[in-house]
Amino acid sequence: MVANTVATFNFDEDFAQVEVLNVDGKAAIYFRTDGQNPTVAGVGSQVIPAVIGGLIVTPKTSGNTVIKLISTGTPQVSVRGIL
Repeated sequence: MVANTVATFNFDEDFAQVEVLNVDGKAAIYFRTDGQNPTVAGVGSQVIPAVIGGLIVTPKTSGNTVIKLISTGTPQVSVRGIL
């Protein structure tokens, strides 16, 4: 990720769930599954703290799944769809 820049993950499928993983734990990751841009510590943004770990969430949109992330740092992330 690039610090303070929204990263968009566009999938070619409508996934039932998505896993967002903070691979190295270097910085917190804020994300949204509703197509809106996330903000750091913002309303509507979900967070994975600055630790190695992740969340499995249900996207809030229909059609092709779109996940948007932002961080104040440059953590390594993994985003994958789950049917």
